[in-house]
Amino acid sequence: MNLPRARHPNLRLRTAWPAPHAVLVTARGDLDSATSGDLASLLSDRLWATPERLVVDLSEVDFLGVAGVRVLLHAALQAEQSGTELLVVTGTNPILRRALQVTGADRRLALTDRRPAPAPA
Repeated sequence: MNLPRARHPNLRLRTAWPAPHAVLVTARGDLDSATSGDLASLLSDRLWATPERLVVDLSEVDFLGVAGVRVLLHAALQAEQSGTELLVVTGTNPILRRALQVTGADRRLALTDRRPAPAPA
């Protein structure tokens, strides 16, 4: 089940539940100071349900600003506190990888090039 959710035309967010214990959030567009609040709210809502795994697919993000990086780091902290595995999918997106490297977030986030297959419940 996919539910579209976005208030800004420059960012599209979708949520899917590929398994009962896993949540997939997909972002497309620009993740900057104008749009990061939408992602923060969505991730907080999903983490409140304490899934075993939360995958954030950013492979189709065109721009990742510092505000977006802060949202990811905050979500990682929330996930750690609730016992949820947080995984950020970057794909082969060089813009995304560079933003995470420059900010040092690549050392604090679990990153992968592709979405993991849902584990059995």
